[in-house]
Amino acid sequence: MHRFRFFVAALLVFFVVGVAPAIAQEETTDENAPAVVVSDDSATVEEDAWTFRYLVPSLLGASGIAIAGVALGYAVRIRGRYRVTP
Repeated sequence: MHRFRFFVAALLVFFVVGVAPAIAQEETTDENAPAVVVSDDSATVEEDAWTFRYLVPSLLGASGIAIAGVALGYAVRIRGRYRVTP
């Protein structure tokens, strides 16, 4: 049973890595045409990307909460077990 599961998993990985990208590619008729046409008619104001504006502060806050949780867990579970006697 384990060999069968391994075979199915390997087959799925091969499909995702090898066959699925080939299926997802678009067919183009004109090879010399540009993929994307960019028109630079007006000057645009560059803003920070949404990842920098929202995701980075959220990850920093979550990592701070995680570090505080680990420190609290250490204080409660590890340091609370052992006491130095005078």
